[in-house]
Amino acid sequence: MKDFVDSEISFYPDKITYVGNRYAGIRGLESEPKEELVIMHDWETEIMKKSANFVCELGGDILEVGFGMGISAGFIQDAGAKTHTIIEIHPQIAVKAREWAADKKGVTIIEGDWLEILSTLKHSGAPRKFDGVFFDPYGFWSGWGTLPKMIEPHCKPTTRISHFNICKSEKSSCGFDGHPDFSVTFEKVNVNPPENDYYNDKFYYIPKVLKNE
Repeated sequence: MKDFVDSEISFYPDKITYVGNRYAGIRGLESEPKEELVIMHDWETEIMKKSANFVCELGGDILEVGFGMGISAGFIQDAGAKTHTIIEIHPQIAVKAREWAADKKGVTIIEGDWLEILSTLKHSGAPRKFDGVFFDPYGFWSGWGTLPKMIEPHCKPTTRISHFNICKSEKSSCGFDGHPDFSVTFEKVNVNPPENDYYNDKFYYIPKVLKNE
């Protein structure tokens, strides 16, 4: 994580990148050579739109983890969120997020690690509840597999959750499938990403997660 947070971000019209180790956080592979890695690319626009529309189905208060290029954030705003809380760990991207949010009402940018911040989000002393959650932080060290356990206290019975999904089938890369507290369905969409270091399939499976009653 420190390798990423301390890195210099390169902002291009169609993507953002940094130079780092793609295997960061995987034991035994930390010494692999560094290379330019894509954090986000605009080929994701359509899946960001569909994901944002799902988590905003009920409007209300929306939590977003990872700002990236601001693509999903823009769609969440278009969907009419009442409040929009964004957690972003990288300081340069957090600056971009604050600039983006400057003329928008109800948007709060929190700079830091969602693993540390989420439990601090309170309302009247209890965990703050959200109507929708979109989760798209960079890197496997971001604790993807802990999301179901950590987000559950912040869910209403009707909360909609989605996340970036690296699984190339009807599986959740955050572990929602088979989880006792959640149910998940998937929307299969056609995608056409340029060759990159994180997703090269022609289909993408959007997870749509609901809390079990």
